[in-house]
Amino acid sequence: MTPAQVLMEIEKSGGSIRLDRDQIRYAIPKPAAWLVPEVQRQRGAIVELLGRRRSIPPMPSGVRLLRWSPKTPPVVLQQCSVVIDVEKFIVATLAQLKARLQGKDFAAGNWSKRELIERLEQVGVEVEVDMEKSS
Repeated sequence: MTPAQVLMEIEKSGGSIRLDRDQIRYAIPKPAAWLVPEVQRQRGAIVELLGRRRSIPPMPSGVRLLRWSPKTPPVVLQQCSVVIDVEKFIVATLAQLKARLQGKDFAAGNWSKRELIERLEQVGVEVEVDMEKSS
């Protein structure tokens, strides 16, 4: 089992795993307890993978990062919407925001600028759009 598969299985089981400085912190439901030895066995690779997941992606032109504090998954965005990979969600939503600012409705998922900003806020990322630079 690869480190990415270990993380995916933990998150799929409803558990969570994150880095706190250089320590791995996890909450794993009892039915998925079999993953704990895998986390311990692959500690180094998992620390590296978690470190890459928490890096800040580049902001689209005209977007200024105000706060970066991604929440621990799963994150409920709306009724019936749950994010289990916060970092991928952030990167995808920033790409949609970039598309929205370029007037590409379809590539923005037909989300409005405000909706995309609110979706980012719900996972712990606050941004501000500079309309002069975003044109």
